[in-house]
Amino acid sequence: MAVPQLAIAFIVVDAVGVFTLAQLVGRSTAGYVAGTAAIVIGTLAFRDRVAPGRRLLALVVLVTILLWIPQLILILAQPPDASVHDGVLLTDAGTDRLLRGLFPYGHDYIDTGARSFFLSDSPVNFGLRHYAYMPGMLLLDIPIRLIGGSHANFSWMFLLALPALAVAAWYTGVEREEKEAALVAVVLNPLLQLDFLYLLNDLFFLAPALGAAAFLRRGRPLTAGVMFGLALSLKQQAILLLPLLIVMAWRHLGPRAVTRAAIGATAVLLVVVGPFLVWDARSFAGDAAGFFFGSGVDSYPIRGLGLPGLLLRAGYIDSRWQAFPSSIFEVAVGLPLLATAAWDLSRRPRWARFWIWNGVLVMVVFFLGRVLAPNYLDLGLVLLTLGFFSALAAGVPAPTEVRSVDRTPGDGRVVAGRA
Repeated sequence: MAVPQLAIAFIVVDAVGVFTLAQLVGRSTAGYVAGTAAIVIGTLAFRDRVAPGRRLLALVVLVTILLWIPQLILILAQPPDASVHDGVLLTDAGTDRLLRGLFPYGHDYIDTGARSFFLSDSPVNFGLRHYAYMPGMLLLDIPIRLIGGSHANFSWMFLLALPALAVAAWYTGVEREEKEAALVAVVLNPLLQLDFLYLLNDLFFLAPALGAAAFLRRGRPLTAGVMFGLALSLKQQAILLLPLLIVMAWRHLGPRAVTRAAIGATAVLLVVVGPFLVWDARSFAGDAAGFFFGSGVDSYPIRGLGLPGLLLRAGYIDSRWQAFPSSIFEVAVGLPLLATAAWDLSRRPRWARFWIWNGVLVMVVFFLGRVLAPNYLDLGLVLLTLGFFSALAAGVPAPTEVRSVDRTPGDGRVVAGRA
């Protein structure tokens, strides 16, 4: 099955999502019209011999119909001071503290609207004692909080993050077939639609992470490093992509490129994260690293169908608050897997393989960790899909125009690159 057929399948599933959402908000007719229009546009756009410009325009329209407008409708339908996702509520609360000159980490947020999000949890909220996200999220939220008002929350930033993600996904490819495949694999992926509409914030770090790979492919390691530094400043999961990014940079551009990329990433981290480390390194590390990646009783509670969750269900672990040495399992399994991936990519440094290996690593690490949240699983599956689609696109005959900058160390030539 080629990319066009898979793209149409994705669009149909996304259209069903729009149907469902429209019914929930009492706009069934509009949902049917939008979903049907998306299916028709997608079917026409992915016919043979469709002009590239027209297909790109169709993709923009599809992203708008299937994701951007539905999210806008959801945001506009929010009541004042809405109890939305905890990532939004805690980011708003943390940014408010920052604007008052208070440190957002090491604080108990039990006095915020985030408490209502966890009323069904017992104890009431495991997350209220931590701001578990990176400082970049707080900085992105500052304009929204400065605007003020009962409807000014971080969810508005998702409307800006989606186009950024779409552009980044597009440029992970070099030839047009790769670009189209990447956009479909990431942005029109039904898993991404679900996470996006539910206000899960992975797309904020995913956009610059994809951008880092895009700039590496174009022989711009310093800018790639800046993009990766931005990704890591937005969410901790970006660190999982770092080892294989280094392998690809070294293999395609040589050791000097790795150094330049490191300089770019370090510069961004010093600017964004550095002030928070100087302010209170212990509180920052406790919330953003210890709580997020730790294995003890003060870490994120066991959740999902990962290894600890399965052991909990089987009765081998007494409580989801109990300590579990997940980091030992992650190192024992993750390091050999990472070594295998690095060895494979050093021999065959193809970007499709890079995305597939990263998808596998993400899923393994989170399966062995305390939390296998649905969006963590979705992240791994989206990366796998990107690799699969990129490999399919690589089988399409390439245009004669040379546009890639995939190079081997010491080779100054620009060569035609494939996925």
